[in-house]
Amino acid sequence: MEHRPPDAVFDFANLPDAQLELATGALLIAQSDYPELDIAAYLQRLDAMADAIRQKVQGTALPEHHIAEMNRYLFEEQGFQGNSKDYYALGNNFLNVVLDRKRGLPITLSVVYIEVGRRAGLPIVGVNFPSHFLVKYKREHLDVFLDAFDNGKFMSEEALSAKLQETFGQPIALQPSMLTEATNREILSRILRNLMHAYTRLERHDAALQAAQRITWFLPDSTAALRQFGYMLYRNSAYSDAISVFERCLEFEENPVEIAAIERNIRVLRQLLARLN
Repeated sequence: MEHRPPDAVFDFANLPDAQLELATGALLIAQSDYPELDIAAYLQRLDAMADAIRQKVQGTALPEHHIAEMNRYLFEEQGFQGNSKDYYALGNNFLNVVLDRKRGLPITLSVVYIEVGRRAGLPIVGVNFPSHFLVKYKREHLDVFLDAFDNGKFMSEEALSAKLQETFGQPIALQPSMLTEATNREILSRILRNLMHAYTRLERHDAALQAAQRITWFLPDSTAALRQFGYMLYRNSAYSDAISVFERCLEFEENPVEIAAIERNIRVLRQLLARLN
């Protein structure tokens, strides 16, 4: 089976990194559930929001002022907020729905924050913080971390450590790697990972499988993404396809323990196929 069917997301994922525009990618992902989605219209909406921010911050170079105006505009004037009451609702994962309803997850609200800020000329990027996506205002000497799910709240080192403990239920050391800038590929892959879990909860297994496959398009060298796709194929009883994906995973994996686990998966799948034949 060839795992590259005609798909606008596949074509987009294969663009050079410099052309991988975040909002466009998020809207292309959403088109699977909203086939009539007008991507250009939503991009224009982001442009208009950025124009409003640009007018508010012109004449000052102070990051504190930029952040205050971003937060005032997005969370007070526009009314965006984290959807804590219905956190696992499928629509929270789709940028078009978030822009319409002004409710979303940490990552989708962060995409709004990043894209409005970027269009307004502000140095705002995403941060792949464990289990809770954040945004970062890049400063020359000291970055500022913000939580778009909590009205752009400033996240001090103490607050970041507390968030880790809240997530994992025990003290976790804050590592510099947790605060690095996320690429657009990584952000879109994280949206897809959330969608994969959301579709699985809804027993939309074909959609979950498609999301897992799309992650491998954005992160083709990621053994974690390939293994996840292989497991999803196995759960969908596509044993031969799962073997092919795990064999591809072996081309990239260097950890002997992981290699042994993947080879074990392949043996089990071949035994299942033999029984079926």
